[in-house]
Parts: sequence; structure tokens; C-alpha cells
Amino acid sequence: MSSVYQRVGAAIGLAVLLAACAGLPTGLKATTDYNHSYDFSRIHKVAIQPIPRDTLSTMMTSDEQINRINTALTAELRRRGFEVVASNAEADIFLSWKFLPPEKDEVATFDPATQQITGGTLIVSMIDPLSLQSVWRATIHSNMRSQPDTEEAARYRQQAAQAVLAQFPPDPAGG
Repeated sequence: MSSVYQRVGAAIGLAVLLAACAGLPTGLKATTDYNHSYDFSRIHKVAIQPIPRDTLSTMMTSDEQINRINTALTAELRRRGFEVVASNAEADIFLSWKFLPPEKDEVATFDPATQQITGGTLIVSMIDPLSLQSVWRATIHSNMRSQPDTEEAARYRQQAAQAVLAQFPPDPAGG
């Protein structure tokens, strides 16, 4: 009987290892923080802000990568019942994000097109349009796919967006 348990254990271990090697987002979880006195109940419309190109990491993020992340965040917001609007004037809150590669991936170069960021930290902030202050923030370690146009990569982005927005808006009873 113990050999059966050993085979089952080995199979489970192999499945976990294959999932890790494939980069599947098992257990993606974001950490969040927010302003406990902010009224999140009035938020229905979200405007995603443009990405400034003022740091090496944002210069190294391609327009395609930005579009893919924006698309995943937009889809998740809509799935959760929010309207994503193009105009800040229509928005109840602004969404701003940045993707920070690990320090070892930040390479001093004047040709960002030759660099490929493979992983890092995604920080998503919700900003009050009146005070222009962050009222909610989520941080998640995420990976980028070497072949971003695959179904697996799209599924990963969807699951990462779901994980990063899972606690937005915060539960008023929880704070």
C-alpha cells in the first residue's frame, strides 16, 4: 500500500513542479492597503491613467505590454460591475499602475527594445480624482510571458488582474 501512496505523492509533486515551471498562477495573491475613512460605495466609473515614460522600467515596458495589462485590468473591472471610462471627467476614481522589474532585470541601456522584463511587482493604485491621493493600493508579484500572445499568457494576465483587484473595493465591515 505504501508504494501506491508514494506514486500518488510523486504524481502530485510532479504536477506542482510542472505548474511552477509553466508559470501557472497558482496561489496568486495581492497585498492591499487603503484609506479606511474613504467612501468606496460611490465608485462606479474608473478611468485608467496613461503610463508615464519617465523611468527605465517604464521605458522598458513595451506599448504592447501596457495594452495587455490595461486590457486585463479593464476586463476584470467590468466583470466586477464597474464601468471603465476614457475621460477623467466622467470617472469616480482613477486607476494607475506600474510594473517594477526586479533590480537584476533593470539594465542601464539606451535601447529598451532589446531588453525583456520577465517578472516583477505590479502595483495598482486607485486615486481620488479630487484630492489626487491614492486611497487604495494593491501589490502583486507577477510574471510576463515570453510568448505573450498565447492563450496561457492571456489566462495568466486575467488571473493576475483578478487577484490584484480581488479586494477592491474593500469591505466596509472588514476595516
